[in-house]
Amino acid sequence: MKRKLLSILLCGAMIGTMLTGCGNTGTPSDSQSLSESNSEESDDAGSGDQGETDTPVEVTPEALPEAFAHITFDGEDEGYITVTQVDKADDSTNDGATKDIGPVEVTPVYADGAVGKALYLDGTYGLDLNLEATNTDTYTVSFWLNAKFFFQFGPTLQIGYNIGKAADAGNNVTWMNITEANWGADSKLIFPMIWSRNEASDAQDGTDCWPWMYAWDDSVHGKQEWAMVTVVCSGEKQDGATGSTTAGAQYYLNGQLMYDSQDNYANHTYWEEWTWDATLAPNIMKPGDSEFESYFGVNYWDPMFIGYVDDLYVYDQALTAGQVLSLYQLGDPSVAMEYPDAPEGGAQEPADPVAADHSGVTITGTQVGATDCSTAFWTEFSDTVAVPEGESVTVSFKNYSSQLENWNNFAVILQNVPDVHNADDNADYKEYAVVRADNFGWGAGYDNIAAAECDWNWDTFKTDIDGADVELTITNNGGTADIVAKVTSAAGTTYTQSYTGIAVDGDLYYCLTVDGSFIDIQ
Repeated sequence: MKRKLLSILLCGAMIGTMLTGCGNTGTPSDSQSLSESNSEESDDAGSGDQGETDTPVEVTPEALPEAFAHITFDGEDEGYITVTQVDKADDSTNDGATKDIGPVEVTPVYADGAVGKALYLDGTYGLDLNLEATNTDTYTVSFWLNAKFFFQFGPTLQIGYNIGKAADAGNNVTWMNITEANWGADSKLIFPMIWSRNEASDAQDGTDCWPWMYAWDDSVHGKQEWAMVTVVCSGEKQDGATGSTTAGAQYYLNGQLMYDSQDNYANHTYWEEWTWDATLAPNIMKPGDSEFESYFGVNYWDPMFIGYVDDLYVYDQALTAGQVLSLYQLGDPSVAMEYPDAPEGGAQEPADPVAADHSGVTITGTQVGATDCSTAFWTEFSDTVAVPEGESVTVSFKNYSSQLENWNNFAVILQNVPDVHNADDNADYKEYAVVRADNFGWGAGYDNIAAAECDWNWDTFKTDIDGADVELTITNNGGTADIVAKVTSAAGTTYTQSYTGIAVDGDLYYCLTVDGSFIDIQ
């Protein structure tokens, strides 16, 4: 059964999370949001029809080409330096970051790893790898890791240009981050999640995108075990329905192909309908307007990596499946590792997130969503209300959030029919736009939006919006629609959020939905 594409929902949550940076600081701002994306990958909203991908494919090892770069982490001087997060300087150019990155003196710890020696990172520092860009449309990056534990959106390998900059016009923000995210079914944690970005100077060349790839297995790999992660950019141009262009790519785990975006693009192998953002951003290895950045275990936002890293390769060509297998066969994943105690003041193992307690809430109007904030995205909706041309409709409600993620709040759906919320139940169904409380949206009408603005304090967003009074006004201008939310926190602070100029081309109706949250409509 066809359903709303996971890619659209997942990309939304990814970006919603990353509006504050490449990782999840829980405060989406101009820096970045992922997700892409995410309880939006529930079975009712976002489960694409995956093709038959279980048939094993026999792969024969092939000779490896000369590496563009190779770091062994065996203890010798290989050009990388130890760095850590530091407070942002007054003149910092990282306007999309919460921290700067600077050098730090440490005593490295090495141990026998998957291939020779491996380097242990204790959560107080990471590595500036000092890699150069391949300057090619095709390339391969591969490395071994063995994490003591992962942090959501915490960095392992991150490469690109202007990584810490806000994605504004004039900044070619292009990067790839290999991270953990809770975007599996029922918020299952996933590693690796290959997440990338291309802002491309306000996307004038059509490459503006937030793509992602993973194994679709809702599993964490590489936690207290050795895993080799390989990302191949095969580089084929993939034009999406939204006008964005991505690059063909493949993701391998332990020498085995886990996902091939180009195969899916050409043959719908993984999804009945091709998803333009389940792939890789273009131009990550092409020259940008600043120095190429390459880090392991550290970025500008998130807790630093704790665990081992071993042999890291960069190739200036797309390796074949046989060559990736040969690379994997150079290592031994059975090597057992011990994890030194965390240093004083270092990062500690993350606690399981706990949703905010709303057991004492009394519903006074119409409830949408469960009070324990367990409602998955696109599963519960308010009544659908018509908005006649030239008129405005206002609704007031209280919004309650799990406070786990920025997107765990209300969302507004603009559509063209008075019932249902998908084309399976009504072939005439058209979705102009879906817009979220954390200042992100999607849909054909949203793609032509004039502006999406808010004055949220992202540092307090999760608590401000939980229990807040919302006055929402939807206006049908004829040809376009506006959505304006006046939000008053429980503490009395008032914020305004607006989406203006959403393209519509027929009747206009709106309804509300929730994600890991609930609302009380007055």
